[in-house]
Amino acid sequence: MFLTWYSPIRLTFFVLLIVFVLSPGSVYTKGFEEVDLSLRLPAALSRFSSYADVAAVGGASAGSKWASSINPASITWEKIPGRYHLSLSPQYSIILFDEGTNLHVTAESITWDARQFGTIQLALAQGFSNHKTTRQDLKFGYDLDYAQIQWARHVTQDWALGGNFNFAYSKLQFDMGPLEVAKNKGESYDLRIGTLYKAMDKLLVGLVLDYGVSPGRTTLYDYSGVGPNRIRTKDTTYQFISRAGASYEYKKDSAFYFDYQFGWFSNDTGTLRVHRFLTGIDHQVFQPLFIRSGIGLDTKGNIALTCGIGIYPSKEFSIDIGYQFNMFPELIPEFGRSNLFTISIGIIF
Repeated sequence: MFLTWYSPIRLTFFVLLIVFVLSPGSVYTKGFEEVDLSLRLPAALSRFSSYADVAAVGGASAGSKWASSINPASITWEKIPGRYHLSLSPQYSIILFDEGTNLHVTAESITWDARQFGTIQLALAQGFSNHKTTRQDLKFGYDLDYAQIQWARHVTQDWALGGNFNFAYSKLQFDMGPLEVAKNKGESYDLRIGTLYKAMDKLLVGLVLDYGVSPGRTTLYDYSGVGPNRIRTKDTTYQFISRAGASYEYKKDSAFYFDYQFGWFSNDTGTLRVHRFLTGIDHQVFQPLFIRSGIGLDTKGNIALTCGIGIYPSKEFSIDIGYQFNMFPELIPEFGRSNLFTISIGIIF
């Protein structure tokens, strides 16, 4: 039988070995050089996982039963124990790019299991970068504030539905030395719906649909002094993302994950389409310790490698740590390849 007690451990360590043996130069990346940054940046952010357990399994989570999933229906699948049925989770991530840009993201979420009324989750996130020079010799700065609310409820014992609305405000700036080159300010409004279904014993399948609108305002500065002092333009970026996923729980709380993600991003500069395949394994070594690993692929030839651990000393407290290499190939033309480190803490009341 293939799934013996030791085969998940062997597979996990095999993927971990790939993560550490493959050098950055051996991972092939291409396909985004001719696409405008206004399309590539939201495409890259759609890969981001703030929860360390999801990041460690390659970002695959559409079929996950855990509330950390990208699928809003997942927040209601597992009942929250405790006196008040409340779960708090602070998270921190840092993305280190080869060219020196570092992006910090802090996030906070609270989930309340209201029993027959469903489950509600509120989350906030704050992102900011340092100011380092890109491959185009321009200093880059970025700030982001994000908020979301999602709700989900079991329709039947084997089927759940959920919805999510999120809003973000961002500022992006490029400078050349002390001179301003360009600034962009914008908002994004996004609606996400998801469903999670128990197709058979130990197998969950999920579907997530996401539609967003991001109006933006850009100011271009003529630092040469030849043309107009500044030019202001407006544009709106539209995005549609669909994700189908599955998880197979080969033993309690240990599972294989697989997602397929399609993304469409469009504005006045053009259109970007992405196809991604995300897979990973989450294996419980013994009661308090989980090990995780994963791989992300896209149809442009980009490979991302991930790994991590989870420490669960009690039902009321947990720590998850994740690592991702080259998860944001859309940003390589400016910033180079990336290394992401993330940590999540879970507290139940």
